[in-house]
Amino acid sequence: MFKVSGKPQPGLVQVFYGDGRGKTSAAMGEIVRAVSAGLRVTVVFFMKGERRNAEYSSLKALGVEYAVFGRSGFLSGADARAEDARLCRQALKFAEGQISSGKWDLVVLDEINNARYYGFIETEDILRLLSVKPARTSLVLTGKTADKEVAAKADLVAEFRKLKHPYDRGILARAGIDY
Repeated sequence: MFKVSGKPQPGLVQVFYGDGRGKTSAAMGEIVRAVSAGLRVTVVFFMKGERRNAEYSSLKALGVEYAVFGRSGFLSGADARAEDARLCRQALKFAEGQISSGKWDLVVLDEINNARYYGFIETEDILRLLSVKPARTSLVLTGKTADKEVAAKADLVAEFRKLKHPYDRGILARAGIDY
């Protein structure tokens, strides 16, 4: 367990999911707080290519190590490719190594829930990550869906629900604001 203000802190598993905006933004908030407290943080991006410049440049500015496993462009079920499955399996293997290393206080697995939803990885793969997690390491898992077995093992599950979204009015994602 790591210490903040002299008190031992347990590593928890948090799942941020839903059809609403803000899951990755919430994870970024966790990262900022962790770095501010002197914790060691890494991020593994599933299914996101290099186009998400604001997230990556923010992590660089914070001195956070990260790895990207995705092709550029938006991925939906309609354009899923074998390459996406291969990249997700690579991300999973990399994430398992990072988590089990004990090097990190916080590991963010961005869009891992979507990788499971699209069938690129299995629920058992995510449960294995939870099982190799050292007691002091926290995990944040994001994506539009939350597997019931994973949610049952998590310490916090937060749903981001869309009530209204600019996209519904034809307003596309804005650089620096939405990505």
